[in-house]
Amino acid sequence: MSSTIFTSFFRRRIAQPVLNLLRQGMTPHKLAVTVALGSVVGVLPALGITTIVGTALAARFRLNIAATVLVSYLVQPLQLLLIIPFVKAGISMFGLDELKFSLDEMIAMFKLDWLAALNKLWLANLAAVSAWALLAIPAGIGLYFILLPLFQRFLPQPQPLVVATPLTGITEPEALP
Repeated sequence: MSSTIFTSFFRRRIAQPVLNLLRQGMTPHKLAVTVALGSVVGVLPALGITTIVGTALAARFRLNIAATVLVSYLVQPLQLLLIIPFVKAGISMFGLDELKFSLDEMIAMFKLDWLAALNKLWLANLAAVSAWALLAIPAGIGLYFILLPLFQRFLPQPQPLVVATPLTGITEPEALP
């Protein structure tokens, strides 16, 4: 019984509002761009700025800002999974010193010289963002081309506007003398 209550709650309070937001008057093209942009921004390996970047890019490309930010929030678990590979890729791209990710190594770095440790982490994060930037555009384009046929197939097509045609044979009333 509790699983049906949970399922009903999830469907009514989470899934349906998300679907309504994503379908809110968007064409399949706009929805594919929104989801691709939100996904790419959501895995940006800089914690805390995805909302700002997603909002700015959605406003720039005239996309649904709420949907873009929502998608970026939904993919943020991937951000946590991909942050270390982005850091390693950035470190190897720029030839920086290898960074150990164990807790003991981090504590030792901060005990030895906390300012140097912050500098090293800052450079590693900057290298990770650079690696992400190199992959973001091709990944976004690829994701767009994967999503567009899916959205074209499964989303209802917008109905064309019906333009009323004037009735013929009706004359203007004559003015009274």
